[in-house]
Amino acid sequence: MVSGSATQTGYRWYVLAILTVAQTCHGIDRAIIGLVLRPVGQEFDLSGAQLGLLAGVAYGIPFALAALFFGYAVDRFNRKALMSFALAAWSGATALCGAASGFWSMLAGRAAVGVAEAGGSPTGMSILSDYFGTDKRSTAIGIWYLSSGLGTALAFFAGGWIVVEYGWRWAFIAAGIPGLMLAPVLFLTLREPRRGQQEGSLEQSDAPLSARLRTLLAQPGIAYAIAAITCIATGIYGMSTWLAAFLVDSHDMSLPSAGLVVAIAYGILGSVGGLAAGWGADRINAKRGGFDPGHTMQLSSAIPLLTAISGLLAVSADNVSLAVALLMVAGLLSASYNGPVYAVIVTIAGPQLRGLAVSAVQMSANLIGVGLGAWLIGKVSDMVGGRDGVAWGIGAAMLFCIAGALFMLLASRQIKNSQTARS
Repeated sequence: MVSGSATQTGYRWYVLAILTVAQTCHGIDRAIIGLVLRPVGQEFDLSGAQLGLLAGVAYGIPFALAALFFGYAVDRFNRKALMSFALAAWSGATALCGAASGFWSMLAGRAAVGVAEAGGSPTGMSILSDYFGTDKRSTAIGIWYLSSGLGTALAFFAGGWIVVEYGWRWAFIAAGIPGLMLAPVLFLTLREPRRGQQEGSLEQSDAPLSARLRTLLAQPGIAYAIAAITCIATGIYGMSTWLAAFLVDSHDMSLPSAGLVVAIAYGILGSVGGLAAGWGADRINAKRGGFDPGHTMQLSSAIPLLTAISGLLAVSADNVSLAVALLMVAGLLSASYNGPVYAVIVTIAGPQLRGLAVSAVQMSANLIGVGLGAWLIGKVSDMVGGRDGVAWGIGAAMLFCIAGALFMLLASRQIKNSQTARS
């Protein structure tokens, strides 16, 4: 256990750092499939739809099925132990994907990664919310979500070189090693915080899972926020997964060069955008007198809309330089909504429902968003055919980001109406 004063020391920043590194391993292991789609497809003679299943459905459905279990466990059991176990499990499963002998064994490996990674986000975000109050929560979650961009950058930058030099199998093995090394360090050095210490709430609910879900979804804006993130995940995950293939097919880039573009756009710039948006949301709220979930959600709705516009322009550009420039804009914006929107979700959910709230978001985002996004692009690519098939698939996926922006506005309105009713 940790006393409340511990959150005021430098230790909470160590907690943020080690959880960010752990989630970076999550990002690497999740993203590496996008780099190797073409060589895996060539070796196993797979269609675009089959590759989409490996990248999306094979990962997303098992993730979704495991998400509610982890959400329930996070709100009741030791989170440090859960996080350490999940990290070791998904890293080991990723390394084993390098031994796949065909479509079905690769599908099984990706499913195992999905099940284990379902524990990462709810556990990490629950721990962070007990170390950081609402005044710094958007910033902390924004920093933590640097992991998504860093993981993508490392997967596509280092992975591109490994694939060329040693083959796609060693890319999976290399992706799994960091998490296997970090898991014991996390278990031995992370201190479990007192649940709800930032809000002064220590009560433990014994309500069954179904009742807890009903309570969660009754909170203002939560259902719309889940729908928003699900739609955005469909567009952004699908695009990032197929982006290297788009650059190779439509613009004749080499795989390492395409990987470098993805690494910079969705890795480096995505991290910068996520950090800036989280910090900016906290600054804006501080000037307005405190954290305002309705206003925060309203401001955040512009991000997926701008992402969709830049993504659509990128895949329709004839000039490779223009396409890359627009992809950099899309990448910068791609993860920027995470810090502010998740800060709204965990704050409204409260300390006793945070793990379940994040798991519910992750379940929907992975079951529908990740599963549908990668498959949709692959399916459209097969239907259209030719060098621009993937481009048409990404364009279709970007429409879901626009829907996500609309759901954010609905969430904002519902939250504001609730605040007005209480005043």
